[in-house]
Order: sequence, then C-alpha cells, then structure tokens
Amino acid sequence: MPFIARKYAVWMLAPALLLILAFLVTPLFDLLRYSFLSGDFATGDVGDITLANYLHVLSDPYYLGIIVRTFLISIIVTLVTMVAGLPLAALIWRVPTFWRSPLTILVLSPLLVSMVASSYGWIVILGNKGVINNSLIAMGIISEPIKLLYTNTAIVVGLVHVVLPFMVLSLVASLDRIEPNLSEAAAMLGANRARIWWHVLLPLCIPGIGAGATLTFALSISAYVTPAVLGPSGPNFITTLIYQNFVNLYEWGVGSTLALLLLVSAVIVILAIGLTTSKMGPARRAAT
Repeated sequence: MPFIARKYAVWMLAPALLLILAFLVTPLFDLLRYSFLSGDFATGDVGDITLANYLHVLSDPYYLGIIVRTFLISIIVTLVTMVAGLPLAALIWRVPTFWRSPLTILVLSPLLVSMVASSYGWIVILGNKGVINNSLIAMGIISEPIKLLYTNTAIVVGLVHVVLPFMVLSLVASLDRIEPNLSEAAAMLGANRARIWWHVLLPLCIPGIGAGATLTFALSISAYVTPAVLGPSGPNFITTLIYQNFVNLYEWGVGSTLALLLLVSAVIVILAIGLTTSKMGPARRAAT
C-alpha cells in the first residue's frame, strides 16, 4: 500500500512538474545555450560555441561595476529591512488582537499598490520640487534642492518600501512561535527588556531573520521597475543592463550571460544566508 500511495503521489505531482519544466527549466536552458553563442541574433547569424561572452563580461570594468553596485544595493536593502522590520514585527506581535489586523494591513499596503505607481509616488517625494526638498527649504535647513532622485539612494528607498513587508511577515511568523512565558520568566529572573530581546527573543528569531533576508535579497537583486524609474539614467542595475542587451542591442549572448551570472551569484548568496542563520540559531541559543 505505501508503494501504491507513493506511485499515485508522483502522478499527482506530474502536472506541476510539467509546468516547472515548461516555464522554468526550458527558458533557463535557452539562456545557457545563448550564453555560449555569439553573433548577430537579430539576423540569426550566430557563430559557434564560445566562452567569449563570459570573458567579455567578467573582464569589462563597466559590467563588473554594475554587478558590484547591484549586489551592494541589494545587501544594503536587506540590512535596512532587518533593522526597520524587527521593531515593526515586535509591535504587531505585542499589540492587542484588535489592533493586529489594522497594523498588518498597514505594513502590507506597499503590496496593494502597483510597483510602477509606488515608484512614481517616490518621484513626488524625492524630486527637486518634492515633499522632502520643499519641507527642508521651508524650514531653512537648505537653500537649494538636494539631489535625492535618480540616485542609488533613491533605489534603496524604493526597494525598502517594496520588500519591507516580506521581512516583517517573516519575523512576525517567527515571533508567534515563541512561548510568551519565556519573556515573563526572564523578567522574573531580573532581566530588563533589552536583555530579554538580546538573549532570549532574538536568538529564537534567527530563522525568521534568515527567511526574511532571503526574500528581501532575492526580490531586491531581481528588481527592474524601481531601479529603472528611480535610479540614474542608463543601465544602473544588472536587470536594466540585461534588458538593454536583449531589447535594445540584440546582444542576446551577453544578456544571457549576465542573467546566468545573476542567477548563480544570487543562489550563492542565498545559500550563504541560509547556512549562516542555521548556524547562528543553535549557537546563540546555546550561549544564552
């Protein structure tokens, strides 16, 4: 009977596996194939298999600069969402049940608006005539507008606004699994709130931090709309660079190479985050 059950389970998974094969594995195989080809893809005059695309991308300071900038911005966004997400998650976790749903909806509100609309909304706030510059000029802090829009800072702000809910929800889910009696027991033993958070609650939140960091980093490094709308002109993110090579330049070989490098690098970073958090959790719990 167990063998028959497993057999039927495999057949029930077949439609999902076919969809994954059709819409994920096949495009990735095409990217892999194009990355080893060179020539004019617009006319179909494609040459033999070569490593020229990889050598070109990995030896060109222009491409390397954009790749490094993309990773740095994505890491900064992940760290900012950690710092900002923990207090929000703690607030949602601590408030009475009546206020929990409204606060959760408020945190999720960036996901209820189109990413394009929210990005253009930040133009109104960060522009030279935007809310921030007008307020600072009105208060006499500055005499002329500060360049906030079309900068790397604007990309960070826009991405944090979009991905913060994923960090908060991951942390709330992790906090919900903690027994409330642990905080009370620590308080009865003389620990103040800071020590309770640092020595009791935070080690138990490590899995939620790891899950949130994985989501926010993956979403940040693969974002296209926010860097394209809020960032400097021209290709400023690896995704905008991939788009330019595919759509504008018809350099499908270079674009495929960049896409695969992005995928492999992101997977390595995500695995590193998972490995780090999996080791930190037991280590910190043992230390406490």
